[in-house]
Amino acid sequence: VTDAFKVATLNVRGMGGRRKQLRLKRLLLEEAIDILAVQETKVESEEGTAKALEVFLSDFEVCVSHAVGTSAGCLLFLRKSLRLEQLSIVTDENGRFILVDFCLYRQEYRVICIYAPNEVAARMLFFDELASFFQTDKCIVLLGDFNCVCFASDRARTSVAIDRSASFLQETTEECYLVDVGSLKSCQNKLPFTHFQGTSHARLDRIYISSFMFHNISSYKVTPVAFTDHCLVAVVVGKRARKNPFVWGLWKLNAKLLNDESFLKSVQSSWLEINNRHIPLFEKWEFWKDTVKMIAIERSSILRFESRQRETTLEDNLKQLCQLECESPGGFLNDIFFIKAQLNELSQERYRGAIVRSRAEKFLLGEQPTKRALSGEHKYAQAKQINSIHSGPMLTFDKDVIQDVFVRHYKYVFGCNNAPFSLSTLNNMLSGLPTLPEQNMIELESCIKLSEIEDAINSLPLSKSPGPDGLSAEFFKRFKNILCPFFLQLFIHAYKVDSLPPSFTRTHTVLIPKTEDADKLQFVTGYRPITLCNIDYKIFGKVLANRLQSVVSDLVGVHQTCGIRGRTILTNTHVARSVFDCVESEGRRVAMLQIDLAKAFDRVRHDVLFRILEHAGVGDIILKGVKMAYRDCATRLVLNKKVSAVIPVLSSVRQGCPMSPLLFSLYLEPLCISVLRCDSVSGFMLQAVEVKLLAYADDVAVFCSDLESVSQVVSLTKRFCDATGAAVNWSKSCGSFYGCWDMVPTFFEGVEWSREPCEYLGVPLQHHKNSKRYWADCAVRLKNSTTKWARSELSVFARATVCNVFLVSKLCYVLQVLQCARVNIQAFHRIFSLFIWSSGSEPMRRDNLFRSVKLGGVGLTHLFISQIASRFLFLRDQEDPFLRTVLQCKLASFVPTFVVSSCLSESPRLVGFLKEVAESFSFLNARFSMDYLSSVSRKRLVRDLRDMLFPVPLYRSLFSDGPGQDCLQRVKKMTIAPRVKTFFFKLHTATLPVKPWLQDKGIYVPSTVNCNLCKVPETIDHIFIDCWDAIFFWDVLKRTIKKELYMNPHTIRYLPLTKNETMPIDTFVVLGLYSLWRSRLSVRHAEVTLLHTHIVFLECISTLKAVFETLPEMPEWASVFDELLAAKWL
Repeated sequence: VTDAFKVATLNVRGMGGRRKQLRLKRLLLEEAIDILAVQETKVESEEGTAKALEVFLSDFEVCVSHAVGTSAGCLLFLRKSLRLEQLSIVTDENGRFILVDFCLYRQEYRVICIYAPNEVAARMLFFDELASFFQTDKCIVLLGDFNCVCFASDRARTSVAIDRSASFLQETTEECYLVDVGSLKSCQNKLPFTHFQGTSHARLDRIYISSFMFHNISSYKVTPVAFTDHCLVAVVVGKRARKNPFVWGLWKLNAKLLNDESFLKSVQSSWLEINNRHIPLFEKWEFWKDTVKMIAIERSSILRFESRQRETTLEDNLKQLCQLECESPGGFLNDIFFIKAQLNELSQERYRGAIVRSRAEKFLLGEQPTKRALSGEHKYAQAKQINSIHSGPMLTFDKDVIQDVFVRHYKYVFGCNNAPFSLSTLNNMLSGLPTLPEQNMIELESCIKLSEIEDAINSLPLSKSPGPDGLSAEFFKRFKNILCPFFLQLFIHAYKVDSLPPSFTRTHTVLIPKTEDADKLQFVTGYRPITLCNIDYKIFGKVLANRLQSVVSDLVGVHQTCGIRGRTILTNTHVARSVFDCVESEGRRVAMLQIDLAKAFDRVRHDVLFRILEHAGVGDIILKGVKMAYRDCATRLVLNKKVSAVIPVLSSVRQGCPMSPLLFSLYLEPLCISVLRCDSVSGFMLQAVEVKLLAYADDVAVFCSDLESVSQVVSLTKRFCDATGAAVNWSKSCGSFYGCWDMVPTFFEGVEWSREPCEYLGVPLQHHKNSKRYWADCAVRLKNSTTKWARSELSVFARATVCNVFLVSKLCYVLQVLQCARVNIQAFHRIFSLFIWSSGSEPMRRDNLFRSVKLGGVGLTHLFISQIASRFLFLRDQEDPFLRTVLQCKLASFVPTFVVSSCLSESPRLVGFLKEVAESFSFLNARFSMDYLSSVSRKRLVRDLRDMLFPVPLYRSLFSDGPGQDCLQRVKKMTIAPRVKTFFFKLHTATLPVKPWLQDKGIYVPSTVNCNLCKVPETIDHIFIDCWDAIFFWDVLKRTIKKELYMNPHTIRYLPLTKNETMPIDTFVVLGLYSLWRSRLSVRHAEVTLLHTHIVFLECISTLKAVFETLPEMPEWASVFDELLAAKWL
């Protein structure tokens, strides 16, 4: 065994509770266990197992043998970072056996997890069946709870009945050359027993291993665990390397410190002290950053020590007491129970605190869902760990070799090893580039202003990874007032000395997987390098980027749309689709070549970039700033939680720098201009407008009308590569010959070609004629996505947000370019509606969901309205010359009141996208005036269409003029549980499943629809107003909070507020309504423990109080919480 792994076993005595699951995961991580056998899970169902394993799946694969009823149940955890090969699994149906075969470190293993029966006869039979699995050449690791001991020394009571199963087990293990690790002399000083019960302590939990691997055992440990009466038994196979020390190069500022008064005062004091020193500005800045880091480390250590001090002491005491209990059985049991109770109490406090913090954060942020909440944990972990990589022809698993492979690769990539073939060629290509006129230089050459630095800091995105110094954007925003004036001095001084502070040019590079294909991820080319710059450098880069943004449109043609204000990627996709539409309708031909630049950003030579900037005439401030930013810069790779050696960066523009998109656009412009101005390249012509080239960052697409043009484009591309050091990955480049071609080669100029359009910038242009199949596939993917999101506890409002942010946004990008039939849109709407209702049917008219929250809906995006708006704005606001020509040629006869054209050709039959454009115009023209349509914004148009097309719902019409029309907006923002928000929405929309409502829907209602207390129909008004339960509850509530509550049909649905009221009475009313409903459901469902209204209400109030306690300052009315909790409700 060249590397070590840690194997352990633990009987958990049930793990259905979330708190125990989290404690087990913490134990796994703290003890660095690679393989853990768990017995007695007592979880039988698939659903219960899936829920129990949720917290583990980001780090472990889990093999399951389900419990039978509430008995037995085994799990085998396998850490994902282990390089297990040839994996096979065998389990039984009784929850007592799991066998896993695998190959690890070129050694074959068989790991067997068992939970032996309690009865001797059953145990004999179990061991007899188990023996057949020992007949193998693999190294056997047998571990679990054996429920018997083989030696008298392994139990506290020496006078016990003879156990034939123990003798049989002993004989079997000896015959198969299995060694009990705990019986070895080197392990004698460990805890002799692993299970403590009364005075019958015993070493029931054991680990056996094949004798030929005996010499590879380097550690054996028995650890008492507070949440079970069994101990954790662990053994290390192989020589375990010392735990890697913390890599200080990966230190990051803990965001929680920004709320710690002691830390903030120390930082401010250090700033005043250092700022008053008479030392150079660069030295002052670097010294202060180091000081802040030391302050943060010291303060974090103190806080961590304080939080762990009591727990560490209790754990040490538990170990000592267990050792004493083994020596004197029964003498220290009460002390052990007391210590475990304290540890459990600590764990419970931590768990409750974490739940409260989590709920408070979710409630206070308005219950905003995130992508990480869906399935990001696995991808996030995968991105941080690279377990294997190809080094030449060999696949290596050694972490040091893996790092060396990446370092050598990026030293070559960043090392400027591809010198320009000819500087004269570069100069010739630059001669066609524009230069800035003199009048633009005045603003560019002015000194950096304080307001520019403030704008740069204000625009910093939050929750982004910091650079090597570890200081986050939140830190700079917190200390903006003192840092902005200093940065102004610092930048002015940098221009004087022609150099930036040393830390500005130091970065970290993280590697992000380009794909989910495991085979491709075994090569260095399967990862994309992303640069993590220090935030202070980003502020400087943002200042320069804002200046360059003001003039870049004069330097870069309209063909490039990436990173340039006022341009959009949709122009590229619309032009490409329109070209293919014209070819299809007019019987013409076109060849589209998509050029893939290899390591496009990484191969940008700095000297070439500087030469282009000089030619463009961007001025000394920008040019000098860029030169300083890229002079003597270097990076380190962050790989497998380690930082590599320094890699000099002599080429590349940093993917993470604010200037990078603009600098790359300027770098690529010589290629674009050379193609556009080449007479030998014939593009696609429509009337007098020609389309030759489109670019979005490094995605370059060229349109040609003949093969000679394609050859010329390839030649110009190679010429650009020779001049700049760029390179084309011809194997990844693709092309399509579309239309009436006499001969279509499948391989031409080193590129593979097809007869159908390729996907371009994420738009499947192969479906431009008929997109029915594409949208059908989208519906399936949407359904799968909503199924994953359904696992999260979200209110109807948050579910609508999920649809709008994560699902609709992906659809709308392609929907803006490709045609989409109404039937497909209706299918999408149904998927969204069922997801929002979390049901298999829709309880009310679907259109009501599309209304804004203020007007009684949930604000779900209506795709048909978005489609109409995007089609009309595409027609009205079109500025691209080619697209305008397409509209004039194709739509003049269909929308003559809006499109004027001199084209006299016969108008073809409209199909596809343009048909939808014409229909959208007709739809809007019939409903709005031309004056309105000529100036309306997208947002206003969508809102007006929604209000026009969807009538006021019936549930809003009865009280449409009354107060409280914003009740849903207020409930959405309330710091209450998602289920309570969903309840009120159903109450407000008259979809609450009361008995009469169920009967009206044709749903069977057992016995009667009458209230059990009052013997009248159990309507909404009766449950919440007229029932004796409601009358008593509202009476106690209003006397406790000392506010008058007039409960009537309008109040319970609209929650009207009194002016100048500071107490959240509407929140208390919503919680009261929910408590009344939850209590009634408890009776209806015949729950074993009936929930009274006041019990549910007090639980809600306790949660609400805990949320408000997380705020920096409690409100004046907060004493009401204690009054409500102390009130006499019975």
